[in-house]
Amino acid sequence: MSKAELNYKHLHYFWTVAKEGGVARAAERLGLSPQTISGQLGKLEREMGRTLFQQVGRRLELTEAGREALRYADEIFLLGERLRDALDDPQLGQASRLTVGIADSVPKLVAYQLLAPLVGATPQLRLVCHEGDFDELVSALSRHKLDIVLSDRDLGQAQQRRLVARRLASCPIGIYAARSLLAQPGSARSRAELSQAPMLMPSKRSSMRARLDAWLDAEGLRPSIVGEFDDSALLTTFGGNGAGYFPAATVLTEMLSRQYDAELVTELSEVSEDYYAISLPARLPNRHVERLLQAALP
Repeated sequence: MSKAELNYKHLHYFWTVAKEGGVARAAERLGLSPQTISGQLGKLEREMGRTLFQQVGRRLELTEAGREALRYADEIFLLGERLRDALDDPQLGQASRLTVGIADSVPKLVAYQLLAPLVGATPQLRLVCHEGDFDELVSALSRHKLDIVLSDRDLGQAQQRRLVARRLASCPIGIYAARSLLAQPGSARSRAELSQAPMLMPSKRSSMRARLDAWLDAEGLRPSIVGEFDDSALLTTFGGNGAGYFPAATVLTEMLSRQYDAELVTELSEVSEDYYAISLPARLPNRHVERLLQAALP
């Protein structure tokens, strides 16, 4: 069938039935009769030459063709919502927009350094940042509520079928401590002192935790873990204020020294943190996302 033959009103009826889970509820939402909806669905199926729903007991279920059609319809109508939002924007014409989700496990300074080159090169860019849980941000990205997600986690196998992850940066990890916690600040340090140290760690939900545990085991170190945190910023705040030794990306060394008077105890050259840009496959590429992805590591 040619593109001109696709009836988008019929496609919208199909999309609503799929989302509402049945013809009756879709008809109620659209203010139409069930008979009208059923008739228009039949026309759409004839136009496409495919059966989109099958009756299973008292329920309608999507066929394989229906699931594929729904995937495209999701993009069409969710992008339509974003088009309305864009045209309603009072700053339209004054600035272009990039909506970024930042996983709460990504240090704020790292997020800034990843985005700063793009912001500096695009004076009219209006950057909108949302911080949150990785899974929630990925879900919002899938619904076209975000343009891109920055994270310290790669995608799982199921997510790789519908999203794309590019590694933007890789940074060594160090162990830090507030100088008030150190017996001799500024002196050469031995990794052995970590065995006696109170240690703050990422929670076991963090991808970094497994790498840190493996490194400690390999070094034969058994620190006393006095705190575990989901949020890296909270971990750093506790550590910077003397609650215990703590891990952080070495790119933060200057900031940690200035803000918390914290010192790098040892750099873990064997342990690094990777940072990823997660995006949708670019059927309608966002030029700012494309520029960001151009900085991805090979």
